[in-house]
Amino acid sequence: MNKHKIIILPDNIEISAEANTFLKKVLIENGVYFEFPCGGTGICRQCKLKIIKGDEEEEVLACKFKVQEDLIIKIPAREKKHNVLIDGDNRQAILDPLVKKVFLKLPPATLQDNRDDWHRITGQRGVKANLKVLQDLPGIIRKSNFSVTLVFSREEIIAVESGDTTEILFGMAFDIGTTTIAGYLLNLKTGEEIAQVSCLNPQTKYGADVISRINYASQSIEGLNDMHNEIISEVNSLIEKAVNEIGCSKEDVYAVTVAGNTAMQHLFLKIQPEYLAKAPYIPTVTGEVVLDAEDINIKINPRGKVFVFPNIAGFVGGDTAAAILAAQMDTSDNLKLLIDIGTNGEIVLGTKDRLLACSTAAGPAFEGGNITCGMRGAAGAIDHVFIDEEFKYTVIDDVSPCGIAGSGLVDAIAQLLKIGIVDKTGRLLKPKEVKNELGRKYRDRIIDIDGVLSFVLTYNTQTGKPIFISQRDIREFQLAKGAIAAGIDILLKAYGAKAEDIREVLLAGAFGNYLNYKSACRVGLIPEQLEDKTRGIGNAAGVGAKCGLLSEKEFERGAKLSQKVQYIELSSHHEFNQIFINKLDF
Repeated sequence: MNKHKIIILPDNIEISAEANTFLKKVLIENGVYFEFPCGGTGICRQCKLKIIKGDEEEEVLACKFKVQEDLIIKIPAREKKHNVLIDGDNRQAILDPLVKKVFLKLPPATLQDNRDDWHRITGQRGVKANLKVLQDLPGIIRKSNFSVTLVFSREEIIAVESGDTTEILFGMAFDIGTTTIAGYLLNLKTGEEIAQVSCLNPQTKYGADVISRINYASQSIEGLNDMHNEIISEVNSLIEKAVNEIGCSKEDVYAVTVAGNTAMQHLFLKIQPEYLAKAPYIPTVTGEVVLDAEDINIKINPRGKVFVFPNIAGFVGGDTAAAILAAQMDTSDNLKLLIDIGTNGEIVLGTKDRLLACSTAAGPAFEGGNITCGMRGAAGAIDHVFIDEEFKYTVIDDVSPCGIAGSGLVDAIAQLLKIGIVDKTGRLLKPKEVKNELGRKYRDRIIDIDGVLSFVLTYNTQTGKPIFISQRDIREFQLAKGAIAAGIDILLKAYGAKAEDIREVLLAGAFGNYLNYKSACRVGLIPEQLEDKTRGIGNAAGVGAKCGLLSEKEFERGAKLSQKVQYIELSSHHEFNQIFINKLDF
């Protein structure tokens, strides 16, 4: 086939592509940083780039444009550095790590003491080992003059090492999110956290949401391999980065815990996720998964172990189990509500006696997706808005604004409701319709942009273009907040409780951490009477993953949650549609 040369500006990268190939495929295969939030369906229209032809520029969608000739393309500048939430409400756990070391100085074998090597190192302990340990055993104990360190994982000896290596024992805990990955390097001997690393999930190039990625992985074995290899490669890079920060080796890491949503954990394990997206939404496995790191090419100590948290249901995964563990909902006498708001919102309600969970397809609005000027929580994103006698907003990293983050969207709509520019049905009023005295002060910000009534927050100083919220954006937000609010309502009904019975609302994840609770209650995302009971708990999934790594009992406690939590499937719930519709209004 004919090949065409493509020059990519502004980095002046030169690549080639076969004729009739979509630009999306070309960029992905050549490792060019570019995202396709909707997975390349053309719905989100976020993959716009420009074709340069002399003095003219043509804007196209990379997912729909086929290469037919040599091209010069210009990719818009995109901020790669995102604010990844890695901190959470840490709590104490009794140090009893998933991997331990014991040093032994053994009596040498003699004619009088001719026990086999295995019994010499284990005594009467009922432990097991794999073939590799047995194959290495005779050489190691004799080369080390019968002074060895046993490496245990639960009731298994996973390695025998020469001499006393008990001071070297590290582990890594991972929260693998749809959007971001956070990793924590821990000293398993002391329990100390010694490094934090994070990045964007590289799978975003195949779609911003789990459904897009499930569809891609389901199309072919190559698709599943792509998804799996992306996440494994990035996890290995983060491990390398973490150990380099403290000057140790990745071979010093003996255990990894992983908490992610059900789809992310399937892709991490290279398990086909196809049936998660088809009714009745069945995962392949819900219980804990423990495997040798070598089985999935995780680059730690060759004898190291990987511990994957249990999934609860098709769209409530190990990250929710880890968050429940972190929040200690399974041991609480008080009724708690845990909400992790994202593209897929997970909600858990209950006490130690009973826990209910559901997931809501909120869509990407809370993360800036499908919002005209929306963006993730990165430098330049407006994260909070205040409208009174003065119009104020804050921007992440205090740089010039270039878009709106999810928390900024919630604030802006709440403020527009307060000053009467948006009514309770979500309609953005025309300037002449605004009756509120304070609202009238800002009528000149209500303008028509591309045929859609919009409210201008500010202007991008680099492009001169307005940063605004359109009527369509408000409707998109109503769908997202309505789904979350309906999920909360259905859990309360199923539990036989009222909103005022809840003693504490715990918001997990990045969005919940930056959210203004007053705004969230004003727009109906959270029941109004719970404003003073609401707090953010940061990256609860990451905290749970750390607890499980540092304490075998904590991990086993988390592993039981897949059986303890009662899952309610909203798509088949007889009241969901009506409650959802009722929750759309503000």
